[in-house]
Amino acid sequence: MIRVVIIDDEPKAIISLEWELKQSGKSIEVVGRFGEVEKALKEVEILQPDCIFLDIQMPSLDGFKFLEHFPNRNFEVIFVTAHAEHTIQAIRERAFDYLLKPVDRSDMESLLDRIQGNLLKKSINSASFNSSIEKAKIVINMDNQLILLDPDEVIYCESDGSYSYIHTMNGGKVLVSKRLKLLENIFSKFRFYRIHHSFLVNLEKVKSYEKSTGKVKLIDGISLPVSRLKKAGFTESLK
Repeated sequence: MIRVVIIDDEPKAIISLEWELKQSGKSIEVVGRFGEVEKALKEVEILQPDCIFLDIQMPSLDGFKFLEHFPNRNFEVIFVTAHAEHTIQAIRERAFDYLLKPVDRSDMESLLDRIQGNLLKKSINSASFNSSIEKAKIVINMDNQLILLDPDEVIYCESDGSYSYIHTMNGGKVLVSKRLKLLENIFSKFRFYRIHHSFLVNLEKVKSYEKSTGKVKLIDGISLPVSRLKKAGFTESLK
């Protein structure tokens, strides 16, 4: 799954690009659409996209100025522009690639193939690094401190309004000032699934799932409900 954010000041351009992405037949999830660059700046870190399709010419803050806010970015950048003269600067800005408007479908498919290959390479390298050096940690930025959690120690997360509880092994519980949606994005790189608007579970801690009652049983005798809309996806994620 490629997590995508689209930033363009023209609503029709966003709709058109998203349509082209869906028509590609690739596994794509558009996690953010922004017509205002300022809003995108606040949300990109939370959304944690794999790549951003970024318009260059925008009224308040152009694409190049936007990237200055992310000197050490962990996402790929694809500039989308109607002006070919921007391509050299795009390369200088360490863009993964660029697309000219109107977007050509074959160019899009070729681009997505290379992005998928790049993500697979990163995944393999990351898995190799984690297994040979140390296990990856979940990092949660809270006010003036960083909370580091071993994903294997987390059983599930529970929503409590603007806060969330992270339930860990042996009855441990950590209260964080983050909504469950944000935790879902943070935990997305591990095997966690949102089974309910109030619960995000570690799939490695699932002992059984009773379809008749819609209840999932986790370790430590924990039983949680699976919402009707999440049943199909949850069942598939267990395979």
